[in-house]
Amino acid sequence: MREWQLGRLGDLAAYVTVGHVGPMAHKYQGSGVPFLRSQNVRPHRIDRRELKFIDEEFHRELAKSQLEAGDVVIVRTGKPGQAAVIPEWMHAANCSDLVIVRPGPSLESRWLSYYLNWITETHISGQLVGAVQQHFNVGSAKNLELSVPPLHEQRAIAEVLGALDDKIAANDRVLCATDELCAAEVKAAAYAGAWMQLRDLLRLHYGKALPAPQREHGKAVVYGSGGPTGVHSVALVDRPGVVIGRKGTVGAVYWADGPHFPIDTTYYVQSLNADDEVLYYLLRSIRLRDLNSDSAVPGLNREEAYSQRVRVPSLQKRADLSVSLRVRFLWMAARRRESSQLTATRNELLPLLMSGRIRVRDAERAVEEVV
Repeated sequence: MREWQLGRLGDLAAYVTVGHVGPMAHKYQGSGVPFLRSQNVRPHRIDRRELKFIDEEFHRELAKSQLEAGDVVIVRTGKPGQAAVIPEWMHAANCSDLVIVRPGPSLESRWLSYYLNWITETHISGQLVGAVQQHFNVGSAKNLELSVPPLHEQRAIAEVLGALDDKIAANDRVLCATDELCAAEVKAAAYAGAWMQLRDLLRLHYGKALPAPQREHGKAVVYGSGGPTGVHSVALVDRPGVVIGRKGTVGAVYWADGPHFPIDTTYYVQSLNADDEVLYYLLRSIRLRDLNSDSAVPGLNREEAYSQRVRVPSLQKRADLSVSLRVRFLWMAARRRESSQLTATRNELLPLLMSGRIRVRDAERAVEEVV
């Protein structure tokens, strides 16, 4: 810690600016230059899901918000302070409404991203502006005071934590590919099948309001309006299965790897004529999110959902799919558990390394045990 120096981010960065601010929907296209938004920036990583694209001409017009590999992007609104490094595969990109930091010669990009994610809950929360929707602006970013170790130590810290995040990212890529393969197989099998209404395939049951956690029946995932949100001591559904958003994320379809407790903003699904794994992909093929009821708080109307039609594989195809899907679902559940363990290890090491409370060599031993 004696060699660590205090400095303002604005002085240590080559420059700090903000991404394009303005209407964009009419500029998006199917391919081209990647265009990042807040939802694409997760702590420590760029999320490719729902990634938008713009053409080369518009990319050149938005010179100020052009991104290079190694830049650090920071969320301004929604979840302000979340940061990630632009990876090598995104060698040319652009963005909207993100703070862009191009590190100077004394800053290592990945270390800076880890540091920013670490202080999001403390320092950055005190730098937020805006009464209605808080956001983290360029001035706040420039004024952030960092405790900076020597460059070689930044790189060592980033390498240790990066080993964990690289494995998490590898799991995510394989999980995404496996999920896409499963979805494609169900779609192909359904192509020659018959149309059925959902009422003939399933029953939707209201999730229950969470009671006080007084009983200890084993931990279960809690499903709320945003998907899995935590744990609770009472398991309502004692098996894996499908959960659908009823309020909030209306029509979103989730898979629970094990016992789960769907709360009252969700439906949990009871299968009738298809196993849960097959039903999961059939439900994802329907735009249930368009079935908002006209109430003060929009929600998924159960009767409207029952009336939706979906093409369903034959009975024999469903049986064959169920066998192969169940094996893959067990494998995917194991990968998600591994990623959860890796994430927990990273979250435990991050504040210790960033504050200098443990040495890199000690962290390396902890990482070797889980990677």
